[in-house]
Amino acid sequence: MRHGPSVFNLPAGASFVDALAERLIEESGGDSMALARMQVLLPTRRAARSLTEAFLRAAEGRPLLLPRLRPLGDLDAEELAMSAPEEAAEAFGGAVPPAIPALRRQALLARALMKGPNPPPRFDQALALARELGRFLDQVQTDGLSLDALDALAPEDYAAHWQETLRFLKVLGEVWPQIRAIEGGIDPAERRLKLIEAQAAFWRAHPPADPVIAAGSTGSLKPVADLLTVIAGLPQGRVVLPGLDRSADPGVWAAIEEDPGHPQHGLARLLKRLELKPAEVPDWPCGRQGPTAPQRHALMLAALRPAPVADLAGYKGPTPLERAIALSGARRIDCETPELEARAIALLMREALETPGKTAALITPDRGLARRVASELKRWDIEIDDSAGVPLLQTPPGLFFRLLAEAVAEGLAPVPLLALLKHPFAALGFQPARCRRLVRALEYRLLRGPRPGAQA
Repeated sequence: MRHGPSVFNLPAGASFVDALAERLIEESGGDSMALARMQVLLPTRRAARSLTEAFLRAAEGRPLLLPRLRPLGDLDAEELAMSAPEEAAEAFGGAVPPAIPALRRQALLARALMKGPNPPPRFDQALALARELGRFLDQVQTDGLSLDALDALAPEDYAAHWQETLRFLKVLGEVWPQIRAIEGGIDPAERRLKLIEAQAAFWRAHPPADPVIAAGSTGSLKPVADLLTVIAGLPQGRVVLPGLDRSADPGVWAAIEEDPGHPQHGLARLLKRLELKPAEVPDWPCGRQGPTAPQRHALMLAALRPAPVADLAGYKGPTPLERAIALSGARRIDCETPELEARAIALLMREALETPGKTAALITPDRGLARRVASELKRWDIEIDDSAGVPLLQTPPGLFFRLLAEAVAEGLAPVPLLALLKHPFAALGFQPARCRRLVRALEYRLLRGPRPGAQA
């Protein structure tokens, strides 16, 4: 009989999705239906895709019925209502209003801005500002805050532009609730949190008979932490934490709890809710996917040690030899230009691709660098999977329509017109090769030389 919440740690350095997939397949005992009855909650859609690929690798070509993989941000109200008992279906399914679509919210906010005091000069500027306001609203709701607290953000003795921004946001706080009431919906971020709250309430009242595993989430948001707490207490529920520092002593852990910027802070708050100490959380059985480079992991923990306890008496940290072992294989490359930096990274990634059994990943917050590396890799016909996605305007169709809009906006002036006609999607009803020849003839015979006026 189990005592206390069922919480596990998947150590840093282990392949999270591979270790999870291998263990769940092992627990199913070869029974595909047993595996299919499991439900796995993950932080994002990308995590769900990665776990799907891990199951395929672990199956080694065998047919497999996968568990239900559900991103925490995509819980569905209708599905929740269908799975609830008849007497509870209406309460759980109807408790969450629909979300206002992001594009409609942007248009509504832009219209409100144009009608408000000091409107933007042009509607396109209002749309851009509305997009940022939408992100601001999502962040406020995700963090469980309220626009009512805006008065405390900028005291009266602050600069005038602070006061102007505050007045603007206060208008938003007054107008947007009225618009939401008319629309009969709520913001997408608020709806996601309400669905998570509804799921937690449903499982608390009606524990599922089949296994439920929440994996990879740190519970940094209160509704998510509530849901993880409920899952950890289910008869067949388990919570798998990512990279918990089980070696932290009580003093270090207390400092982490007080440091919102620390990577382990969310885990510390979650364990406090669960009334668990780090050492009481067992490791998830990793099998073949055990942690690699333990010395490097120890060095990272030392580097992330909270400042108040970094120099406590008795703490020695890694020795020079341990640091050297931890950093063996790590390289530092100083590049003179961003282009050379991207080229060096692309060469290293291509080298990894040509080495059997080796993989490579570029982790960077610099979207410009990521695009440059992807462009360099295309020289060798290597397409990479960008987790941030590709903006629509940077895809070939998006670029074509942007060139079309620019050409029309400038009255078909020579430079934007040629940029449009030279795009691979521009064929004008001809075969592509013939269209290219006609465009070159147009450029040589008519469009070179002094620029004619627009629509000349």
